[in-house]
Amino acid sequence: MGSAPRAAQGAAVVAGDERHSRAVAVIPPRDLHEHHREQLDALVAACVLIAQVDGAVTPDERGRMVERLKLHAGLEGADLEAALRAFEALDARFDARPEETWVEAELMIRRLKGSAEAEGVALAAVAVSIDGGLEAEERAAVLDICAWLGVSPVRVLP
Repeated sequence: MGSAPRAAQGAAVVAGDERHSRAVAVIPPRDLHEHHREQLDALVAACVLIAQVDGAVTPDERGRMVERLKLHAGLEGADLEAALRAFEALDARFDARPEETWVEAELMIRRLKGSAEAEGVALAAVAVSIDGGLEAEERAAVLDICAWLGVSPVRVLP
């Protein structure tokens, strides 16, 4: 196979069967670390958006959010630290450029649309971010997040 094109290496060819006469490229599975990072980014982005809709995130809100990240999202160790750093960075960018940061967060969330983890991310974001009843702004943010993820709000909203 030394001279065969890279895409053709490993392609199965059955003699007399023209369906297999062309080389087929094998696409490796997505890097699991990258996918895990996308989930974490989407969760953090959703939490920041929900927290930001009613104004700046206070230190007290941030502390409660950390506790709920541990409890509801099951984050610990390096994942929890990464989530906190990402939350702080995204939250700080909101202060300087709220419109641009909203779009950036939306794109982070939309990357998971249609994935098996989308509903779990939406549920965790709501559980982590909501501290009491849903205010109108928080509800609107949750509805946006559900639409971006392709998740029914009925399955997510309390």
